Amino acid sequence: MGEIIDLIIRNARTLGADDLIDIAIKGEKIVMVDKKISAACREEIDAGGRFVSPGFVDAHMHLDKAFLGGDAKWTSRTVADAVKITRKGKEESTPEEIKSRARKAAEMALMNGTTALRTHVDVDQSVGLKSLKAMLELKRECSDWIDIQVVAFMTEFPFTSSRTGESLLRRAVKLGAEVVGGVPYRDPNPEKYYDIIFEVAKEFNAAIDLHVDETNDPNVLTLDIFAEKAVEHGYKEKVAASHCCSLSAIGEDKAKEIIKKVARAKMSVIANPFTNLYLWGEDGRPEGLTRVKELLEGGVNVAYGTDNTQDAFNPLGNADMLLAGLFLAYQKRLDGKEALAKIFDMGTVNAAKATGLVANYGIRKGGRADLVVFDAQSAQEAITMQARRLYVIKRGKVVVRNGLLTL
Repeated sequence: MGEIIDLIIRNARTLGADDLIDIAIKGEKIVMVDKKISAACREEIDAGGRFVSPGFVDAHMHLDKAFLGGDAKWTSRTVADAVKITRKGKEESTPEEIKSRARKAAEMALMNGTTALRTHVDVDQSVGLKSLKAMLELKRECSDWIDIQVVAFMTEFPFTSSRTGESLLRRAVKLGAEVVGGVPYRDPNPEKYYDIIFEVAKEFNAAIDLHVDETNDPNVLTLDIFAEKAVEHGYKEKVAASHCCSLSAIGEDKAKEIIKKVARAKMSVIANPFTNLYLWGEDGRPEGLTRVKELLEGGVNVAYGTDNTQDAFNPLGNADMLLAGLFLAYQKRLDGKEALAKIFDMGTVNAAKATGLVANYGIRKGGRADLVVFDAQSAQEAITMQARRLYVIKRGKVVVRNGLLTL
């Protein structure tokens, strides 16, 4: 190999591999992975046996609401209360304020090792397309250092009887939203809601990611309808169900039946350990995280996200996927080398699959050079010890060095 390489990461330890490897990067791509690479390079990082992984893909964020209403006084800690607290703030925010708050959250995510993310952006009569337009601008401005995928998150209630909801949703996708989102379980006619969502998605060849059953009420259950509709509409693999909390509140037998339907539809499920722990689990109410272990065992692609960043839904959010992975491990009693490796996959390869965000994802020849060097010897140690992210590399360039942004 006579050409000069831009960057070589030496002595890297990767998930599932016994031997240390060198990773050669030229431009935005990994051009060689081997035990020892002798090519000349412009820059070299000696990982010294430390763990190196692909960048985190945060499968569920709300950048438009970041740092909005996080210090508000609660009447009851519920999703409905958080919606009320947020409404006034999001209506009064200017596009520049929305972008500024969102950029701050995106930079936090990057410093924590996230190199790609999916953000749900409110679309309804109160804000129109203001937040969505701001997010699409931010996406373009930040494209050199983070990939942002925008979900048109329909927050118009009730949606199925609204004259403006479907029109707004179509306009949002035409503007550039890549994913169609919404909250079907809160609508009086969830079945019709799902049909409209699939119709819009199919028209524009958009992906679908819906907030599904974000409640611990076992009587609120639409995930099975979603899975059936995905099969009925012939729309597989581009479909994700976020939250799915009430799946944990129903009986084992019924849950197994629904999980089989989800697996048959080849849907992804996206868990959100931060916010669903914050909003539930006190005063005798059951915790809100979905059945992660059972979904994985049932062959479902399960990913996770950090969800809210210091807003009314989660005033403590910090856009840290590694910490979210630890929270998930605690809540679902996932421990040991194998289980923690699965959690790491959920925040990387599973999330990349769920979102379709990064082409050629992973540490391999031809892969996108989006990488993180952890101050740890393994994925297990990285999660349990909450290891520092020494380097974050995006599209072949070092964007975080020793915990500091180099943008």
